[in-house]
Amino acid sequence: MEKIKPIIRKAKLIDINSIYNLGRKTKELNFSPKMSFHDKAELMEFIKKPRYNILLVATFEKNVVGFLYAKIVSHSWCLLDNIAVDEKYRNHGIGNLLMHELYHELKNVRVHYVQVLEEIHHKKTREFWKKKGFKEEKVFVWADREI
Repeated sequence: MEKIKPIIRKAKLIDINSIYNLGRKTKELNFSPKMSFHDKAELMEFIKKPRYNILLVATFEKNVVGFLYAKIVSHSWCLLDNIAVDEKYRNHGIGNLLMHELYHELKNVRVHYVQVLEEIHHKKTREFWKKKGFKEEKVFVWADREI
């Protein structure tokens, strides 16, 4: 399989529909049957408030083929909320490129700790994080309630 060379950049408002569609169809991002992927208004806020949000896209031939969203929680740590690569473009190192750019962005603002939540039954996702140097520290149960 020939490797593709995507462009990694900060997301723009014109990318919202592509990010939204990819996020909705990526099953690994579904944590709760009651909650779906971020809505378009949230994605717009992530772009408009870059001080606390990092939303990156991977593009190939002018199409968004992957994205990463991280929330800067405090001056020292962030929560990696979502990373997704279109199934047709997986195994080309796009996730690695997105992670590398995230680390670069975080170093620029002196954030040195990254946390990620992973769904325990998605073995490929858990393997991905282990390969990236993440260590599973604790297991939590996702509990939600409508109010």
